[in-house]
Amino acid sequence: MDAQHCRVGCGFFGILQLWPQEQIPKSKIVSDLSAKAASAQDEVRDRARRELFTDYASYEAPDIATSLADPYSFLAITTVSHVEPPEETKFPYFRVTLHLEQLLRGTTQQTDLQAESRWKPPRSQFDDRPFSFSGNRGTVFDYSEPQVGNRLLIGFPFLDVDRGVAHIFGAIDLGDHDQAQLVPEVQRFLGIEHAAGSSNFAPFVTALDDPLPWMRDLAAGRLVQSEACNASRLCQEAFLNAARKLLQSKRLGERWEALQWLGALSLAIPDDQPRMPDPAVRQLWLSAVDDPNLWIADEAFRQLALFDFFHSARAGECIGIFPSIRKSVRFTAADVEGVAITGTSTCMPGRTPSAEQ
Repeated sequence: MDAQHCRVGCGFFGILQLWPQEQIPKSKIVSDLSAKAASAQDEVRDRARRELFTDYASYEAPDIATSLADPYSFLAITTVSHVEPPEETKFPYFRVTLHLEQLLRGTTQQTDLQAESRWKPPRSQFDDRPFSFSGNRGTVFDYSEPQVGNRLLIGFPFLDVDRGVAHIFGAIDLGDHDQAQLVPEVQRFLGIEHAAGSSNFAPFVTALDDPLPWMRDLAAGRLVQSEACNASRLCQEAFLNAARKLLQSKRLGERWEALQWLGALSLAIPDDQPRMPDPAVRQLWLSAVDDPNLWIADEAFRQLALFDFFHSARAGECIGIFPSIRKSVRFTAADVEGVAITGTSTCMPGRTPSAEQ
């Protein structure tokens, strides 16, 4: 039960009691819910997860989409002009010099960039898996051995560009035929972005119906972040109608795609920023909570709980969300100090409620 549920109605019931009642600590409530949520991760949910991601595999975005999603990231076609292998006593990764052939987004006076490739040789002839580091798989840039002459389309943030350094967040290996076919789609999205400018959301609205899922996703992400779209009833309705259409799809991947669009709306939004109409957004999540695929339904419950929390919580208040048992509980960080939470947990920034009083 949510801790806010008994704030009013249960107060009168407490007056009728003729003996003192023991208060159950919040940490005990959270611990019990965590245990129940863990036990609910059964074979049925595991099957739902496998069914979903088997279908969603064809919806996954290419590596370069991370940089396309950020309008401030640079994009460039480059050629590897020099490779310096790792030296154990100096630096652990390949140092790669990339010559800038063409900038597709961003401006710089640099003609060459220094980057790190975290590629490592397979541990055996049977091991061809991409090198993983810090729990991440890296980018396409890290997947193959860097060699002079290799051509890549890379995405990198503006940070350190003027010093000739590139931290690569996404890439396309132009020497790989399948990946190289993505270049026209990258250019097409950049055309949409250019047409939209800073305030014309119409090109992104049109792209919500694009046949490519990752192109739709990029457009949806831009609209969610756009003040112009959030301030326009026409744009709001177009976005919500497109999300509603996906949620009603027979394809699991499309229903999950809609939740990826809505996920950003579940997070805290500054009070001075325009936003999508609350009742319409909540209705989309409520419809998805009844999805026959439990993994999708659980995610809808989680996002809805976060949305409600950020629209009503006080500074310093926290929430634990346990989608598999459809429960949430509110608390302060001090209430559950040292308690492990298996569900989603987050806090509203600021002082704790007790500090405010």
